[in-house]
Amino acid sequence: MLIDFHSHFLPQIDDGSRSIEESVKILDIMAKGGIDTIVATPHFYCTEQSVESFLENRTKAYEKLAPNLKPEHPEIHFGAEVLYDHSLVNYEKLPELCIKGTNWLLLEMPYTDLDDKILSGVASITERGDVKVFIAHIERYLNFTSMKRLEQLMRLEVLGQINARSLTTFMSKRRCMKLIEHGYVHVLGSDYHRIGRGDVTVDIGYGIITSNKKFDDFAEYAEENGRKILADEPLDSII
Repeated sequence: MLIDFHSHFLPQIDDGSRSIEESVKILDIMAKGGIDTIVATPHFYCTEQSVESFLENRTKAYEKLAPNLKPEHPEIHFGAEVLYDHSLVNYEKLPELCIKGTNWLLLEMPYTDLDDKILSGVASITERGDVKVFIAHIERYLNFTSMKRLEQLMRLEVLGQINARSLTTFMSKRRCMKLIEHGYVHVLGSDYHRIGRGDVTVDIGYGIITSNKKFDDFAEYAEENGRKILADEPLDSII
């Protein structure tokens, strides 16, 4: 069972797919890669939109796509990629942005140094009791913050996700493998936006990781984590 936990294939809702046709092509690519399940995670910015408008737009995007889905396409689940903001600590409607049917929230960090205020805010979100957090593409933040800061983030009650594409370039792959070795990576995503952008499917990511004998059981580990997330199991069943 191959699960993609981070994607932007829904048409015309964010900076991802620009049309129904492009969305279908993306799902065709996913199916060819053996992806069984995909989580739609359009961007959500609490300073720019309401939860109600986001959910309405997500539903409309899916309804436009639905008549064009094929039997071989992955099973679709619905979530959001929620950009961190300090106001989320007390954001009443935050659980509505979790993967539907679960309390798991995909949280994107701001592209800046992960200072004490941000780390404290993420910790407070994890302590709310109504959401469980996994962090989007953790490897990217090393372009903006130190490994020490990222380690502080990942020591909180959170899971980590990396993008399959990041495993296809030398320097980024080194970062990803180091993060896996440290135990900070629990699931993969494609973060697929557009045809021709260079995004790759998670099966390619798994192939790169498991080609290293040191991590030959990682695919099985990550997919088991994925099943637990979709079953809304508690954090301590994974870490």
